[in-house]
Amino acid sequence: METNFIPDILAAQVDEHEKKGAGVKLTQFQMAENSMIAHVSNWPAARYQKAHYHGPGAVLLGLEGDGYVIMWPKDLGLEPYTSGRGEEVVELKWKEASIYCPPGGWFHQHFNTSTHPARHIALRYSGRIHPTGFQLAAKLHEDGTTTSLKKGGTMIEYDDEDPAIRRRFEAELKKAGMRSDMPQVSYA
Repeated sequence: METNFIPDILAAQVDEHEKKGAGVKLTQFQMAENSMIAHVSNWPAARYQKAHYHGPGAVLLGLEGDGYVIMWPKDLGLEPYTSGRGEEVVELKWKEASIYCPPGGWFHQHFNTSTHPARHIALRYSGRIHPTGFQLAAKLHEDGTTTSLKKGGTMIEYDDEDPAIRRRFEAELKKAGMRSDMPQVSYA
């Protein structure tokens, strides 16, 4: 969508976008006549999105829900905890009105530990209509951050992620008296 005004970001429609994660809804929009691009994403309670990386400068704002995000440099590989480098993974708590900016080229993954859906907005430069800067993912027919690493993108599929990530998420939910609503996975 190309627009220059969204009257109510909390009520903005989001489309099914399961490529990004189980139950994820996402609508991407290009800011009219400039190089800004953004997306609004929702995901259900007790679920998390797939890890991915992109270039520098994306700013994320928590609109609804709460949880945490983990981030790690891509040179730590797909399994930072299992490989013994978990102390290098950065974890940040987020809630409504939290702002964070993942470093360029770092995997990051968003977790919802609230009892209701989470909503974020992400803003960055270098849209599709007026691109600027450089790309870390190959130019694909779709966004590299929603394309598996196996297909040239920058996203880790659930079955390729570090199994410790899911265990940590389930432990966080248990502390809050909740259970994971994630689909079952067979790790590669």
